[in-house]
Amino acid sequence: MTLDADMNTSDIEKRFEQIAKMLFESFAIQKGEKKYLFKEIEFYFYNKNHRDIITHPRVSKPLCWYVNDFGGIDLNFESSIKHENRVNSKGKNVMKYVLDDAACFGGILVRQLIEKESREILKGPLACAELFRSYEATGCSMNKDLPILVEHDNGMGGGISPKSRVNLLSSKQNEVGKVNNILYQYHDNIQPSKETLYQEFLNFKDKLYGYEKR
Repeated sequence: MTLDADMNTSDIEKRFEQIAKMLFESFAIQKGEKKYLFKEIEFYFYNKNHRDIITHPRVSKPLCWYVNDFGGIDLNFESSIKHENRVNSKGKNVMKYVLDDAACFGGILVRQLIEKESREILKGPLACAELFRSYEATGCSMNKDLPILVEHDNGMGGGISPKSRVNLLSSKQNEVGKVNNILYQYHDNIQPSKETLYQEFLNFKDKLYGYEKR
């Protein structure tokens, strides 16, 4: 789960594939007595050599769960990016991230899981994220209810297939509108030009950064 600010695209993509195989073959999510096997995941990572701007900025240690802004759940890489508070046009205090060459952040979106015993499929990021909701307020059952990553020999059967990530653009968006929206919501002090990020979005949009168990 180790990626850093200086890795190049080729090494990052090799690491994606290695991590995907590891998660599908040797790990599961356990909640209580149930185990959930990985069925579909997507990789998102940004650094100065891999400007995948669709990646949500975050500050995190590796292997932390992260509820993203669309309600899905990510398994984080080690992530570091400067952040500052700003007052927006409505007078509200908001956090903005500094997109410079030191920024390095990302994670793995969980898109589908399979419950080991029943073979029920949790399809889509929102369904997977439901595992991470509704704990007892007293904390009495926190330890057994909290989903954790555990080692588990899954057997691979038909193996895994790489695929493009989905839903990166809505039907009415182009790369300019999408990137501008990301920058408006999250970022300040942007080191690369907007034109560079528009092109980088197109460069990464159709990359095979998703993996699905066959």
